[in-house]
Amino acid sequence: MLRYKILADWRAAKARSLLAVVNIAIGIFCVGTLFGMIALLLDRMDAAHRRSQPSHINLILRGTAEPELLSRLRAVPGVAGIDTLTPLSVRYRQTGSGEWQNATLIVRPDYAAQQFDLTTLESGSWPGSGQVAVENLSQQATGLTTGAMLEFDTANGPTGFRISGVVRHPFVKPPKFGGQIHFFADRSSAASFGVADGYFRQLLVRIVPPYDAETARGVAAQLRNLLAERHLPVSVTLLQDPEKHWGRPFVAGINSVLQAMALASLALASLLILNTVSAQITQQTDQIGVIKALGGGGATVAGLYLSEVALLALAATCMAIPPALFGADWAARKLLALFNIAGGAFSVAPDALAWMIGGGLIAPLLAALPPVWRGAAMTVRTALASYGLGGDFGGNRFDAWIEKLGARWLPTLYAAALGNLFRRKARLLLTQGVLIVAGIMFLVSTSLIASVNLTLDNEMARSRYAVKLGFSVDQPAARVAELAKCLPATRDLAVWQRLPVEISHQGQTLRQTGSLGLQMLAVPAASTLYRPLIEAGRWLADAGERELVISADTAALNGLKPGDNVDVRLGASRQSWRIVGVYRWLAGNNPAVEPVYAPQTTARELAGTGELASFALLDADIADPAGEDSYLRQLKDRYDSAGLTLDVYSTEAKLAQRRYARNQFNSVLGTLAGLAAMVAAIGGIGLSGTLTIAVLQRTREIGVMRAIGAPTPAVFRLFAMEGLLHGGLAWLISVPLACWLAQPIAERLGTVMLGIRLDYRFDYTAAFYWLVLVLAIAAIAAYWPAKSAAKLTIRDCLAH
Repeated sequence: MLRYKILADWRAAKARSLLAVVNIAIGIFCVGTLFGMIALLLDRMDAAHRRSQPSHINLILRGTAEPELLSRLRAVPGVAGIDTLTPLSVRYRQTGSGEWQNATLIVRPDYAAQQFDLTTLESGSWPGSGQVAVENLSQQATGLTTGAMLEFDTANGPTGFRISGVVRHPFVKPPKFGGQIHFFADRSSAASFGVADGYFRQLLVRIVPPYDAETARGVAAQLRNLLAERHLPVSVTLLQDPEKHWGRPFVAGINSVLQAMALASLALASLLILNTVSAQITQQTDQIGVIKALGGGGATVAGLYLSEVALLALAATCMAIPPALFGADWAARKLLALFNIAGGAFSVAPDALAWMIGGGLIAPLLAALPPVWRGAAMTVRTALASYGLGGDFGGNRFDAWIEKLGARWLPTLYAAALGNLFRRKARLLLTQGVLIVAGIMFLVSTSLIASVNLTLDNEMARSRYAVKLGFSVDQPAARVAELAKCLPATRDLAVWQRLPVEISHQGQTLRQTGSLGLQMLAVPAASTLYRPLIEAGRWLADAGERELVISADTAALNGLKPGDNVDVRLGASRQSWRIVGVYRWLAGNNPAVEPVYAPQTTARELAGTGELASFALLDADIADPAGEDSYLRQLKDRYDSAGLTLDVYSTEAKLAQRRYARNQFNSVLGTLAGLAAMVAAIGGIGLSGTLTIAVLQRTREIGVMRAIGAPTPAVFRLFAMEGLLHGGLAWLISVPLACWLAQPIAERLGTVMLGIRLDYRFDYTAAFYWLVLVLAIAAIAAYWPAKSAAKLTIRDCLAH
């Protein structure tokens, strides 16, 4: 017999049941999509990393090394194998085009005998004589196709090369994030670009297994020392775990936050079950009395309603699983593309499936327990005599104040809507809770976006230069300055020199946050073209003192502070230097070489390098991106004509870098905004369910209103206004809460998800947008319940 009652309840409240199913399904979809995306992303990243046969140590040299050096490098204790390649800064153009473009050409000796960091062939064939292959991300950015002809500016003048195919390399920065266009060639083409056969500029090293970071660091130090003896300084040292993809820190920063928010969305969705079951028991207290009068116990009543909830949860789970699985796979592919990893075949994350099934069935049952427990505990007398649970308006001073406020300031109809809003306070709290959380998530997300923009804007303001030029090989500083000042737009200039450095404290090499190692930047202390944000201590004083400014993260990691001394090996000398300041570094989770700033005169004197320039910072009269592009193009042409090759990795324009930096945060911020939208949808559906229940419980009241002459529009406006009041109240509460919570949450999210400490800004404009949005959600949510109430006739109401 009980199954007939379950079917009858569903038929009697189809809209309410459907809303509950859809709401739970949204929560399950969030959990499944995010948990599945993260699991698939990490698994595929690690699998792709292992397939690439990753090097344990990656050394990028400041010059070109002869092949005879390899035998000595391979003899270093702990080295298991060495592979080489040569990255070159080149210029290319499509045949028939007059404008040269900068790019990176990577020469690998033999693509059939690659050992580490494997380049894979996607289509076409490997490059041979007179051919190049275009990298996958570069092909997507440029549209270049196999068979197309390109001209490269070589040692022999403009030379044509045919694109032989498309390849994929595991370490390429996407062009939309500021990465360069990459081409690949074999050793037969190296001579055309001024590199003798067998010579190399990058070492890919594996150590004797098993891999250990400390062992790899020690082997890398031996290799650097050996190279330094041959006057081949190392500009970048990268260590990588062969089992874990290098991009894991970026994903690790966001996964815990997104998973927590997904679980919160499921919990909020389950609150509708509590609302629905409470209303159902309120409406069916007389039926509970009849069941008990006929011999049914509390267990029977509880089993009945919990069975209904379980069936709703099962339906929601079945509805959510297919789109969640496809959504997880789609989102994982999108993020994998950022790391230049092929998505592979469709797959399912078992952990995500378990979370959806377990969470989708258990969370609604847990939410339903309180009202089911109250209903099951009723006695026969209480159940048959009850007019329903939750009609608690008018019994305290707060209710009297609300009634007085409405009577004084609002028309009668709207005053009634205000009273109805507080009529069932438990249900009000549940509905408001979801809308308030949605508002806080929305405002925190927008404040995080505003804080990211403010942080980038402040960093750009500290960068008073228009263009930073980087050179593949250090150039005479006087010649660099002379060429830059030939352009009328150039207003000021400062040259920096990078120097390989090893820093230790109390006999231990400094641990650093820079994933590509440390480098000393010898800078003119008096120049104001760029100074990082000093968090403690001071900036450099170029007075012949051995002073350093290091990153705050590295200082914290090693327990250092301004005033501490560290041992610095610079060239052949090792001396004590004093830390005078710590700065904030904005590299975040991106692979980067961490700068250590030092006075230029002191560093040059101790290193014995003379006045050389690794970078040139140029201030210019530039007003927009077009002017910036034109100025940078003129600089490149002038330096290339003079034989000073620019490094495509470190040459950058400020406005373009601002755009690239913002692009790197878009995927994370978009995910947060999507989650906030999901929670807002849950709140809207919950509000619609609340008003639908209100219509059912106040059917007889509607009949009385009809009987005394209330027109259809008045009934519609009564329930519509109640929905809008829900939205307005949620806005009034969520904005001050968001102001209070947004700063610590946004700062924490910036640290965890982006790896940087943000300059905080609350987005007050977003508070207005949220008001418009929450009122729109409330209006849409209230429309159908209000319309159904307006359709009720006096006969329908009195027959209820």
